[in-house]
Amino acid sequence: MLQRFALSTVRQSAPSWLTTCSTVASSPTWMSATTATSTPSSSLQQPTQTAIRTRSSRSRRGLYDGKDVRFGNNVPFSMKKTRRRWNPNVQEKRVYSEILDEMIPFHITTSALRSIDKMGGLDQYLLKSRHVSTKGEGEGQRIRNRVVQKMMHEKELKKQAIARGESVEDWNKIVLVGKKIKQPSASEEE
Repeated sequence: MLQRFALSTVRQSAPSWLTTCSTVASSPTWMSATTATSTPSSSLQQPTQTAIRTRSSRSRRGLYDGKDVRFGNNVPFSMKKTRRRWNPNVQEKRVYSEILDEMIPFHITTSALRSIDKMGGLDQYLLKSRHVSTKGEGEGQRIRNRVVQKMMHEKELKKQAIARGESVEDWNKIVLVGKKIKQPSASEEE
């Protein structure tokens, strides 16, 4: 009870800059204190840091999409609790990477498969997901680094081709013939 009282008095007390500012006192009640003062709002706000939970070594082995092992109790009718664990739904799948143009085997959760579909493919998931970090080890980080390397290499090749005076408009147009990739020849374009 005493702690609750101490917290409520702290919340009710006004900050020192609020009581000394005359423009805040004369402003309407609906206007916030930060808009009523003439000082920039960035000086009034303090940056907040969010604590990121450490990842287990198990989730570093594949694409787990933030899922991890959870612990709890089995509670039967007799109320005798026994410890148990809930493992994430991990599957061994091969997922296609458009940039690398190959099927890559992963240990992957079903929620990560859904996230890959929502983001538009494996490459977009690896580049944009907050669950695949740029540092560290693991299947996701390793393939992400390969994708970034390949993208940078293609960008450099395009720069060199432009410097030589070549056209790079047809680079993304690939003709598929069976399972082989065939580049369009000059006779087919005419």
